Amino acid sequence: MKDKLNTIALFIEAARWSSFSVAARQLGLSPSSVSKAIQRLESELDTRLFERTTRKIRLTQDGAVFFNRCTKILAELEAAELELSQARSRPQGLLRIDLNISLGQRHIVPALAIFLQTYPDIQIDISLSDRTVDLIESGIDAVVRIGGMSDSRLMMRPLATTKFVICAAPAYLDRHGTPKTPEDLSKHNCLNFIYPQTRKQFDWIFQRNGKVFRLPVRGNFAIDHPDAHLSAAIAGIGIVQELSFIVGPAIAQGQLVAMLQDYIAPGEIISVIYPQKQYVSGKVQVFLDFLKALMDDLKQANLVE
Repeated sequence: MKDKLNTIALFIEAARWSSFSVAARQLGLSPSSVSKAIQRLESELDTRLFERTTRKIRLTQDGAVFFNRCTKILAELEAAELELSQARSRPQGLLRIDLNISLGQRHIVPALAIFLQTYPDIQIDISLSDRTVDLIESGIDAVVRIGGMSDSRLMMRPLATTKFVICAAPAYLDRHGTPKTPEDLSKHNCLNFIYPQTRKQFDWIFQRNGKVFRLPVRGNFAIDHPDAHLSAAIAGIGIVQELSFIVGPAIAQGQLVAMLQDYIAPGEIISVIYPQKQYVSGKVQVFLDFLKALMDDLKQANLVE
């Protein structure tokens, strides 16, 4: 198709100048290459496009019909390319995204104010969930998840890595002391998190001498929502293991104290996932760029790695 378009462009240039040699000079080609290309085109169309003399060329009746149609086609093609170029330089339209609840609520949604000021022609439709989403069927442009999604139809771009932090309120530590090793947690009230889907509590994860291990903990409190998990820790009920981007601000404000930092285990990847296409639309591309810049800021704040 590309070769055909190039040949048609040669044909139009030759017709406009009524000369193969002038057309060749305008396009930076040899006259013989232009002449041969036109001959191949005439052979494919099974008609003569030009009447040739020793001095000039002239369109035949069929050539004139073909010329008029081809100039309109190329004009439409150029208009389409310009429209796409403008759309990419000024992204627009409805952007449908699904965000991890905790990350979206705390960090992505507040930052979207600047994004929308920068791209006023984009409208955003947001859902917050941690469920598996069929982007193709639902028409969602991108999702942000902790961990990945396995689907050959999707592209996954890693953005950062989470990390877990062990922390508690200063008042709790004043009353019960500060654990020095993960095993010391057996003497403390540990506030566990319940997976909403399974209603199961999870073992806490640590790393020692380069090896990751899990440790069951006990306490009188467990909950399935990260905001309430955080609130319970700030209230001094016990010790929590929670993601750094959730508890980080409370630690920075002195509401919580981090501990056992020599035993922090690697976290999961934060990724943005979007349908696999040859070309990414302008609105999706600027959203991907926005997420990368946001994660860079969170890395600077030590909320992700």
